[in-house]
Amino acid sequence: MIAAVVLAAGASRRMGRAKMLLPLPGGKSVLAASVEPLLEAGLERVVVVLGGEAERVRREAGLPEDPRVRLVVNERWGEGMSTSLRRGLSAVSDAEALLVALGDQPGMTAERVRRVVAGYGPGALLVVPVQGSQPAHPVLFSRKLYGELEALAGDVGAREVVRRHWDEAVRIELPPLADLDTPEDYRALRGADQ
Repeated sequence: MIAAVVLAAGASRRMGRAKMLLPLPGGKSVLAASVEPLLEAGLERVVVVLGGEAERVRREAGLPEDPRVRLVVNERWGEGMSTSLRRGLSAVSDAEALLVALGDQPGMTAERVRRVVAGYGPGALLVVPVQGSQPAHPVLFSRKLYGELEALAGDVGAREVVRRHWDEAVRIELPPLADLDTPEDYRALRGADQ
């Protein structure tokens, strides 16, 4: 089984409001638009890690009613992204491989997810979408790397693990996905969709 963990626990400080709940053209929230392609691509389990404003996000994000979706709360979200990664990993530790995605990348598509998953096979440690030499998301990690993911500390994601195993990575050429971090990012996204 390949599972996904969607990191959606941050405080949205730079945005100034709960970015996971921001509406997109068509009415979906940012978080729903980031989660739905994972389901559409056929992943068997999608764990969404919430933190800041978890109950509000749970109520208002409009996530799909799908038995494959599981919401978990990282009570230690304020200590950084590594705690959310560990919280998500604990919910999918039986998975053969883990796809790590970000909740603030509504440009995610099922085709992108399928291409990354298709890059995984026997002996693959990780699969990374890249543009040239720039890594992007989502990244797929073999179970062999779970220990390294669990050992991360502070406000770091899995980038260090990717860097450590860069020479062994299966790289899939794909354009980067935009993060939605600031009001300017949100305006640009809404402008591009109108």
